[in-house]
Amino acid sequence: MRPPEQVARSASASVIPREEERKRTDRVARLALSRTKVASRSFPEVRGVVLGGSYAKGTWLPESVDIDIFVKIATATPEGRFEKVGLAVGAEAMKGYPRGKKYAQHPYTEATMDGVKVNVVPCYAVGKGRWMSAADRSPFHVRLVRGLPQGQKNQVRLLKRFMKAVGVYGAEIETQGFSGYVAEVLVIQHRSFTGVLRHFADYKKGDGSAFSLPDPVDPSRDLGIAVSGEKLGRLVLACREFLGRPREAFFQRMAGRARPTMGKEVVALVFSHRRISEDILWGELRKTAKHVVKHVEARGFKVARALAASNNSDKSAFLLIPEFAFLPALEQRVGPGVHMRKETDEFLSHNRKKARIVWVDEDARVRLLQDREYTGLNRLLEDLVKGRAGPVGASEEVAIGMAKSGRVLSGSQLSSLADSEEWIANGIRDISSDAIGTRGS
Repeated sequence: MRPPEQVARSASASVIPREEERKRTDRVARLALSRTKVASRSFPEVRGVVLGGSYAKGTWLPESVDIDIFVKIATATPEGRFEKVGLAVGAEAMKGYPRGKKYAQHPYTEATMDGVKVNVVPCYAVGKGRWMSAADRSPFHVRLVRGLPQGQKNQVRLLKRFMKAVGVYGAEIETQGFSGYVAEVLVIQHRSFTGVLRHFADYKKGDGSAFSLPDPVDPSRDLGIAVSGEKLGRLVLACREFLGRPREAFFQRMAGRARPTMGKEVVALVFSHRRISEDILWGELRKTAKHVVKHVEARGFKVARALAASNNSDKSAFLLIPEFAFLPALEQRVGPGVHMRKETDEFLSHNRKKARIVWVDEDARVRLLQDREYTGLNRLLEDLVKGRAGPVGASEEVAIGMAKSGRVLSGSQLSSLADSEEWIANGIRDISSDAIGTRGS
């Protein structure tokens, strides 16, 4: 068996852009930067235009490059004007190319030039440590990473490719994984790709958050806060697996083993909604998914696994794998001990009409059996959609969408929808597959 370092060296050639792609990307970067500088001349608030992103840092991957152009705006500019100037410069600079508005803390312009994604992002022209917006640190990140030796930049590329292959790369709220900058900082800290892997393979949870990583540019900022426990866990398992059985497949795609029979156990709550930005949409979906699970489990249904799925536009779903889809007709309620007079009276008063039988157990606690309101998960979800099962705590847009178009699907009905809707098929595959790092994956 080859050692991890040797396998990583063998994979190095695949993570370094070829000359032809490099030249094309250089050409796009020069053009985008030039057009943005010209567009910014109409706005006296602009203090400079600089290149950013993985391209400027020299850590971009073949077929996966992003060119960020930061429009530095005077600090005296009010927030409303800051956003207008940023969007106006972006729109003018990317005129004639497919483009749209994206959202972070502030809106920015995303366009495609010759197949390359270009983001024109406003930030304030601040000194280090005087941050006014989330994007203000980015030019300082570029300076930090651009100064690394080329060999270390290639180690970053290996780590990024590895993270992509095992499904933990990307800081978007949909993914909640490791950003490109986090990968860069990890290599700075641990010196090499295998150094990072050994660090995570020996992962031990501390007293604070599951994963913490101070930003070298701003030590008060924790880069790890955006990484979910699920993505952290996947990376830990993948690192252990690679170090135990090093192979180049980890730089291609290492999807967890699919479990088709588990796909048949999935219950889906599918609905349409108005088109909203991905950042806002996924925040609402994740929040509501937790409430749906809590609501379902409060009625006695234990959910083994749950996730949200979406076409990132106007259709979404909550997917559940329940431990059981049906419950017994009777449910037991355990009340307080008889020494708690007030509590016992309230328990009996509240439940006596529904009770089939009431008794006191050997611990002098009041117990009863009553008819269960919902014995089937699908019917509970259907009533939830129609508002007959109590408030769920869904965010406004999701609640409106569920009320207008919500459907509960499972079995052949869900399979039929998956045949025609790729996004739901992908969601079912995700929820019914092993995580990376399991043997045989």
